[in-house]
Amino acid sequence: MKSLPSNTLSIGISDISVRLFNFIAITYLARVLGPTNIGVLAVGMAILTYATVISNMGLPMLGVRSVAAKTDSIQNLVKRICSAQLLFSIITFSIGAGILFLYIEEWSIRIVAIIYLSTLFPSALMLEWLFQGLNKMKILSIGQIFGMAVYLLFVIGLVSNAADIYWVPFAWCFGLLIKTIYFWTRYKKLNSRGNVNKQPLHLLGIIKQGIPLGIAS
Repeated sequence: MKSLPSNTLSIGISDISVRLFNFIAITYLARVLGPTNIGVLAVGMAILTYATVISNMGLPMLGVRSVAAKTDSIQNLVKRICSAQLLFSIITFSIGAGILFLYIEEWSIRIVAIIYLSTLFPSALMLEWLFQGLNKMKILSIGQIFGMAVYLLFVIGLVSNAADIYWVPFAWCFGLLIKTIYFWTRYKKLNSRGNVNKQPLHLLGIIKQGIPLGIAS
């Protein structure tokens, strides 16, 4: 029970910080890029949002439940869920990029959306679900704040006029990559002494378990 106030505080600080950083980034971009380019970024982010839902397929939610219930070793869960998400990310990116090249004529929207879609790959390896299942909200909060802070710094440092619009999705991707690396670093420390039993991935089985959760959410 002692961890409850700490977890609540960590979540609150993370939520406020992420929202503040995002607000600063949006305000800065609106001033520098103008309404037309902000609209292009909004379209790209909307495409990424739908693509992320498809590529996740309920697997992060399954991971949280499995870690909390201790139905399998952490090592096996990480290997299986990340592998399944990476597979879905490759498929989703390929289909999404193909649709963009075939049906979107405006070059700026096409390129921005494809760069945003590339963030599916670091997202596939994101271990937020693991630390949520382990109830380690401090680690989760630090990662979220760190990722958004890196994004904000890159936006302010690289975007100075309308011609720099393509740096925005790159900054978003880099922020997610840094957050992913942080979570993996913490995961390695968490399991530095653990024994890894090599087991088959059983991707089809874990995908079948995740899909109903994805549909329900």
